[in-house]
Amino acid sequence: MVQFGTFILTALLLQSPSLDSASPKERMDAVEQMAALGKTENVAPLAEALKKEPRSEVRAAIVAGLGRIGVQEAVPILTSTLLTDLDKDVRLQAVDSLQRLYIPVESSGTIRTVFNKVKSAFVGPDRPVVQNESRVDPTVNATLAEAMQKDTSQEVRAAAARALGSLKAKDRVAVLISTLENPQNQEHPEVRAEIVESLGLIRDGAAGPALQRAVKDSDKQIAQAAILSIGLVGYKDARPVLEDIFRTDRSMESRKRAIEAIALMRDPGALPFFESLLGSSDDYYREMAAEGLARIDHDPSVLKTRYETEKKSNVKNALAFALVAANQDQYFNDLVNGLLTRQDYQVEAYIYELGKFEGKLPELHKYLKSSNARVRATMARIVGNIGDPSSRPLIQELTMDKDSQVAREAIVALRKLTAA
Repeated sequence: MVQFGTFILTALLLQSPSLDSASPKERMDAVEQMAALGKTENVAPLAEALKKEPRSEVRAAIVAGLGRIGVQEAVPILTSTLLTDLDKDVRLQAVDSLQRLYIPVESSGTIRTVFNKVKSAFVGPDRPVVQNESRVDPTVNATLAEAMQKDTSQEVRAAAARALGSLKAKDRVAVLISTLENPQNQEHPEVRAEIVESLGLIRDGAAGPALQRAVKDSDKQIAQAAILSIGLVGYKDARPVLEDIFRTDRSMESRKRAIEAIALMRDPGALPFFESLLGSSDDYYREMAAEGLARIDHDPSVLKTRYETEKKSNVKNALAFALVAANQDQYFNDLVNGLLTRQDYQVEAYIYELGKFEGKLPELHKYLKSSNARVRATMARIVGNIGDPSSRPLIQELTMDKDSQVAREAIVALRKLTAA
């Protein structure tokens, strides 16, 4: 009987997929089995298999698997792949995996690559970004910058430029600017647009003058992206230019970007501009005026009256944000209630900012114990994104929450807090 059991076990082992199989599907199945978070011991055999793999889709799966394992030992393999693989899609997958080493994203289930027509988690408008950019290996930023400048595919160049923003590569701001302004890149608007957005995400004021020049770009997408990025980097010298765009530009989208940028700028000199718009008939302008006031010193008494009479929920949320930022904490509960409405995304952004930049993290911690599961789940996500290690014990407790959605959000948040 023992011999028979040993025979069955041996047979099962022989049936396990292998990286050396003649079948591409079995090789991909082997990658699937090996690509588990933190499995450092699997990096070397996957790297060896990558060197000799003839099929692009299998190489992409290996690259995706290395990203899922998520350990520093994968850096040399992924950077080499980005610079040397002959297949554009494999190089795109390398860009994705390099980001996954530093930005926790959901990666359960079957490995899916660009060959499966799956978009990268870092492509959407609300892409995740690195919590602690100091953890990023400088080699990664250098390789992405090289790919942005030299890759033969505009798609790969644009993806590399975008990744530099997601990784907040402050050490590559100068090369981002020089690439943006190089006359040879005029014919690559997709790359230049990603550079402009990345400069905004990196938030280095040194990019301000270049972004102001980009506002005049003949490509409307680039010009409008530059407007918003000026606000993100807080380049106050450009505020008069943005106010002029708001008042005179024919494009409604450009005017909208201008007021958004001024609201992000935290410039006390914009106080009269915002106060003049609090009574606007346009509810979006009123909303942005309240947001702008939230980020600079202001007299909350005026906003209290506005709050009581305002009918539009998006504006009311912005006014509550401004009041809490002015230490009127009695309005915080009103904001939290907004998480249960159709404006939940707007309110979530405000609560994140209050916790991250306005010293309100203790207020957020209180709501991790809310009786409402939706509030607990959202607050866990916000606290995880803020990334303050002091939140870790409270989030750890929520990983055992009786509500499965709360527990899932807490587990993701804990990963982010651990990586911070």
